[in-house]
Amino acid sequence: MSITPGFKEKKKFILLALRRDSDTSGTDYIAAGAIPKAILTTGLSVKPLETEQVSRDLDDGRNGGQPVIHTSEMISITAPFELAGSGTASSPAAWSSLVQLSGKDEHTDVATEVSHNRIQNASEELDGTIYFYWEGMYHILLAGKASISYAGKINERFMGTAEIKGVYGGTLEGTPPEPDFSEFSDPLPMSNTNTTFTLDGQALNLYEYELNGNEDVQYDEGTERKQIFINDWNEEGKWIIETPTLGTFDPFAIQLSGVIIPFELTHGANEGHVVAQKSTGVQILTVSPAEVKGKQAWDISYRVIRGNDSQLVTR
Repeated sequence: MSITPGFKEKKKFILLALRRDSDTSGTDYIAAGAIPKAILTTGLSVKPLETEQVSRDLDDGRNGGQPVIHTSEMISITAPFELAGSGTASSPAAWSSLVQLSGKDEHTDVATEVSHNRIQNASEELDGTIYFYWEGMYHILLAGKASISYAGKINERFMGTAEIKGVYGGTLEGTPPEPDFSEFSDPLPMSNTNTTFTLDGQALNLYEYELNGNEDVQYDEGTERKQIFINDWNEEGKWIIETPTLGTFDPFAIQLSGVIIPFELTHGANEGHVVAQKSTGVQILTVSPAEVKGKQAWDISYRVIRGNDSQLVTR
């Protein structure tokens, strides 16, 4: 009789490899020789197997639970990660491959920065293979795509959270490699020293920031292949700012006018460690009163308007 040992729940990490030009889309790129990168996460979780269950509804003259057929086998991974630059302005951050799963590119054409912009042509999007190591076994995700949200509060970390969906690739036993997280920089807290925020060109006192990519990640299966694709996206978020004078910034007038305005969040103190997120055109959806340590604040929700998709930059 075999007894399963007591595996430790916290002994887990992910290895990620993006599709190369030579790879057949949706296959196991790591097994095919792609060198994976260990991604440093915090609060990593997995749903190892998700299926749609089709009841057979047999007319066999018997009561009770009907047998089912499992279809549309998927795996889902939630991967929160800290946002910090690579240490070198012209080099991508170690988490760049995660961002590319969400339909963003990676550009190094500007010498002093790396930018991630929305890909408009689906054929140019990259997918990835992920090995989720959970002590004693790997859970394999194929053809992975992600929806990513970004969030931070003053005196806390600036974070991204990737919700990754992929085709179920099975499990296997194995001794893991020693993960190398040396390319990941330590994060800085959002603070007066490290962070600035502008809205419509006006510097404002920001307490809380959110931007959700809302990428609509879909599973698709036909007779020739299974795939994961991003059907659409609708970036929305919120800011909580200390209430300025109306002469400085009037969110109600901007909301009613329907005009689109730019914003930029810049986080990081030194070259090589800066992360910035911005859009040339967002529309204010709602303005609600809020309170921060006894001070009046505005809780402003917004939507990024198409053609002004947000850009993520490290420099």
